[in-house]
Amino acid sequence: MAKALTLTIITSKASSLNYGETIGNVSVLKKVSLGDGSQITYVSDKALKYEIRRKGKEEKGWKLLDKLIKEYIQNEGRIVIKERESEEKKKKKKKIRVYDVDSLGIDLVKNFEEFDLFGGLFTKIIVNGKEVKKLKKDKISEEDIYYPEEYDSVKRTSPVKVTYAFSISKFQGDLDFMNNIDAYNRYIKHVGEAEEQRIVQTEQHTSHYYYTLTVDLDRVGVWEKEEGVEEVLSNEEKAKRVKDLLDIILTLSRQIKGRWENLSPVFVIGGVFSVKNPFFEDGILAKEVDNQLLLNVQRLKDCAELVPEGEEILCGIRSGVFANEEEIRQELNAKSVKEVFEELKKRVEEVYGVSKS
Repeated sequence: MAKALTLTIITSKASSLNYGETIGNVSVLKKVSLGDGSQITYVSDKALKYEIRRKGKEEKGWKLLDKLIKEYIQNEGRIVIKERESEEKKKKKKKIRVYDVDSLGIDLVKNFEEFDLFGGLFTKIIVNGKEVKKLKKDKISEEDIYYPEEYDSVKRTSPVKVTYAFSISKFQGDLDFMNNIDAYNRYIKHVGEAEEQRIVQTEQHTSHYYYTLTVDLDRVGVWEKEEGVEEVLSNEEKAKRVKDLLDIILTLSRQIKGRWENLSPVFVIGGVFSVKNPFFEDGILAKEVDNQLLLNVQRLKDCAELVPEGEEILCGIRSGVFANEEEIRQELNAKSVKEVFEELKKRVEEVYGVSKS
């Protein structure tokens, strides 16, 4: 099939989305320095994935990895009998008990959307030695049985890749001075040991952000074994999981420090392509002009030249956000953002052969 979905997105304007280490009484935003010495703020890929998983659980019923995963791992049914050659000169084949890593991986892909879409790693899988010895289904002498305490790791590389989200405007060093004088006077000083109110400062930055999402559609709903790929989910379920992801991205938000910030797209460009590449990841060059964005269209057109010939690029825009809106609509054949996401869902269905049309 060799298909991948990639989207490069400019978000709605949002404020102070990701803090790093606190220095003294100052909460510091995560930032990177540019070649000219200026700085921009960013949201880490982990923070974005956290919000995607949160909305997946709340809105789509996704099952996330939690403490119950132990029951899947510590399952005696995953201990199987295999033959291996001993290290002796005669190379006598010896029957041993080993952990069936593939059965665990298949179960996790099937039952946990988080593991299927975002992968995971479990190292040093341990099964209690006494529990292993309770297995008496086979007739093997004790001297031929190997009881390891530590087994192979289970690894799944994420089919869904998310970049950092970088701010379009530069950080100017703004600070917000805050205190808890109201709460302190009303109740804190009566119930706690605090002898005085807290005074803190937090760095502030409001900007549009841009990031890229790429989904390897060939790897959703399958488990990759040494012998090859095993299909785990039906094509209908694969399509559903990817379409649910698109719904989440369309209304993505961030909850931080008592605020609910809107990260829904005001601009999106991408599509479903036969070449797996985030074509437009480096294509966003924009600046703020009179409270609107001015987008470099030619740079995106240059990126589009790498897209395989004959494969359609989809572009969506929200009205009133861009100073050169008409240029974007004409040069990039831009539709509304919602139309692009609906079209993408149709193309995902076509890839998996479950199109309703």
